[in-house]
Amino acid sequence: MNTALGKLIKSFGVVGTAVTAPALIALSVLPATATDLTGTWQGTVSMNGRPIGFRVAFSDDGYALYSFKDNKGVTRTVELATSGRFQYVPPGGGVRTVGVESIVRRAGGVSYVLNVAFEGTNNGYLTQKYSSEQHEYALTDEGLHMHVVWSGVNYFGDRGGSTGGPRLVETYEGVLQKSE
Repeated sequence: MNTALGKLIKSFGVVGTAVTAPALIALSVLPATATDLTGTWQGTVSMNGRPIGFRVAFSDDGYALYSFKDNKGVTRTVELATSGRFQYVPPGGGVRTVGVESIVRRAGGVSYVLNVAFEGTNNGYLTQKYSSEQHEYALTDEGLHMHVVWSGVNYFGDRGGSTGGPRLVETYEGVLQKSE
C-alpha cells in the first residue's frame, strides 16, 4: 500500500473507520440491523482508479473498529460509537490524535467523519500530519458498498518555521465481502 491512507493502515494497524461523502450516488439499501454489519469485510476496491486491498471491521453494535499499535507494541481497538477524541503514542514516538467528528447510523449502513493529526519531533525537527477521512458504508445486494475520501497534508519545520507539502486526496470505492 503506497498511498497515504494505505500507509496509515499498514503502519498503525487501522482496520476501519466510517464517514459521509457529500457526493455519493444513491444506493439501493437493504433493510438491515446493526448486526448485519458485524464482523470483518474485505476486498479489492478502486483507489483513484487503481485496485487496492481494503478491510474494515465492525463491532456487534454495527460501529466501525479503529485498531492501532502503540509505542509498547500493544495492539488496541477503539469502537467508533460516539463523537469525541482519543490519543495514543504510536511506535517511534510522537502523538496521534483521532477525532470522531460525526457518526450517522441508519438501516443497513453507517457513515463517519474523522480528523486525524500526528505531531512528533526527530533530531530537533517538528513533523505534523493532518488528515480528514469521510467514510460511507451501506449494505447492498452485492455486499458492503464503501466510499472513503481521504485528504491530508504534511508539515516539516525547525526554528526557522515550517513548510507544508501539497494537499493529497485519495478516493476509495468498491464493494466488500464479509470474511468472518
